[in-house]
Amino acid sequence: MKFCSNCGKQLNDDAMFCSGCGAKQTAAPQPQQPVGNYNTAPAGNYNAAPVQPVTGDADVQQNRGIAWLAYMSLLLLVPLFARKRSPYCQFHVKQGATLLAVEIAYQIVQAIFMAIIGAATAQRYFGYVVGYSAVYYVFQWLFIGGYVFLFVLSIIGIVNAATGKTVKLPVVGQIPFVEMLMDKIYAALNK
Repeated sequence: MKFCSNCGKQLNDDAMFCSGCGAKQTAAPQPQQPVGNYNTAPAGNYNAAPVQPVTGDADVQQNRGIAWLAYMSLLLLVPLFARKRSPYCQFHVKQGATLLAVEIAYQIVQAIFMAIIGAATAQRYFGYVVGYSAVYYVFQWLFIGGYVFLFVLSIIGIVNAATGKTVKLPVVGQIPFVEMLMDKIYAALNK
């Protein structure tokens, strides 16, 4: 088999003209192109430069398809156990676990704080709560803003993991406590 020198279409070895574009073919046989190689140019144009991967690091290339799960709450267990020896997955699992710990702590603080504010600002009628003061709703919206911020951090982590980057998350990525705990977990898993 040979390929058209103009459009890259697969041709019979004895073809003088391309059946796709009509270009005249040279008499010298062309080397066979690999089929299904992700590193070739799209649309059968074999004369174009090969598509370069994001990074040459084999660990990143093999594991970036699973590392992004580390930022999806409890789905971080998938790369934790499936790719426990991959330094790339370990980095993103540590960042995802830190984000999850911050989210849990944030939910606990919000529940306690809103219960206190709710009790202090509740408007009662015959012993039943019929509403709250404006202060309660202001704090409620502030906490919702915090959830939006945590969601944005999760998206940043997913994008970083899927594109092959090892960049710590803003603000929460600098917290060392969960990372130290995850180091101990990885040491136990990799024995």
